[in-house]
Amino acid sequence: MLRSTKLFRIFGIDVQLHYSWWLVFAFLAWSLSTTFFPHYFPDQNTVTYWVMGVVAVLLLFVSVLLHELSHSLVAKAKNINVESITLFFFGGVASIDDEDLKPGSEFLMSIAGPLFSLLLFGLFYVIYLFNGNLFWTAITFYLYQLNLILALFNLVPGYPLDGGRAFRAILHAYYKDIKKATQIAVWGGKSFALLLMLLGFASMVSNSGNGLWFVFLGAFLYFIAGKSYEQVLVKEALGKILLRRVLEKNYVSLDPSLCFSDFLKRYRSSEQEFFVVKDKGMVGILDLRKISSIPEKTKKQFTVKQAAVSSELVGLGKNDTAYTAFRKFSEQEVDILPVMDKGKLLGLVSKRKVMHQLLWSLKFGFVEEKKDRMKK
Repeated sequence: MLRSTKLFRIFGIDVQLHYSWWLVFAFLAWSLSTTFFPHYFPDQNTVTYWVMGVVAVLLLFVSVLLHELSHSLVAKAKNINVESITLFFFGGVASIDDEDLKPGSEFLMSIAGPLFSLLLFGLFYVIYLFNGNLFWTAITFYLYQLNLILALFNLVPGYPLDGGRAFRAILHAYYKDIKKATQIAVWGGKSFALLLMLLGFASMVSNSGNGLWFVFLGAFLYFIAGKSYEQVLVKEALGKILLRRVLEKNYVSLDPSLCFSDFLKRYRSSEQEFFVVKDKGMVGILDLRKISSIPEKTKKQFTVKQAAVSSELVGLGKNDTAYTAFRKFSEQEVDILPVMDKGKLLGLVSKRKVMHQLLWSLKFGFVEEKKDRMKK
């Protein structure tokens, strides 16, 4: 996504950095080097404090990455697809294909992160006690505390925290109803968020501690908890809709070598907004809404293949659901996706049609149960 930058790939998982991470990196490095380390480890020079601050934040970054990787590796062990890990302002999030996630798998995935943070807490605490070097003593003093806080904080049974996800998995197994389980877990998450905000306001009134951070964190969790429940409702509605329900087979095919100016002359009266560019196989999709204004001279030198969204477009499979399409529209920032089977184009799915189905499903309960798979 545009708001994230890919850093590297590990175990088949893309590790991305959200732009907001740079804000917290700068703030934490400054806070540690000017306040935390000078308070607990006095009589050092400014350069030493800044080096301590930067190294501590980088190792905290590694700690959060390992926390998220533990979730992802458990998921992969359960044969669940993990596309990426995005590290952002308050931690990280793993992009896990949870369309058919079982309660047992979700519980193990959820608990893996806090358990690994507890392991890191123990490791940094041992180094803190026995290393004998002031520089590493100071850094591990900070890191063992942060990893303990990270573990305990995430074990709170409120969604979307790890403990909340584990709690939801237990409720899901008990009630056999993901919506009810999520609703209860989200209530726990919102209650915890409100408690954080109350503690933050109390701290601000009494001028003790970092009350503003508690308010900010509580508000963030409250918002995410609400959004998480909305996402479950969308998943429940669209996850039961087969792609054949929204598949568009009546599309116009274009030869890849067709000049763009000739294309405009031929189809300027057409009501179509998108066209398929293909010869023997799928080449790309030409979406008129995505094309910027093209100078008249360039139109004569341009082909429809050059104007089409092609190589970077990841299509849908014949057994995917409308929920998979919904996610990919957002991930790839497109409004139309091809449905492929062994290199053959079966048809197209548009964001407009999927959102239309979502509206009817959420408002009026018209849902097609997923009982079979799309036929060839």
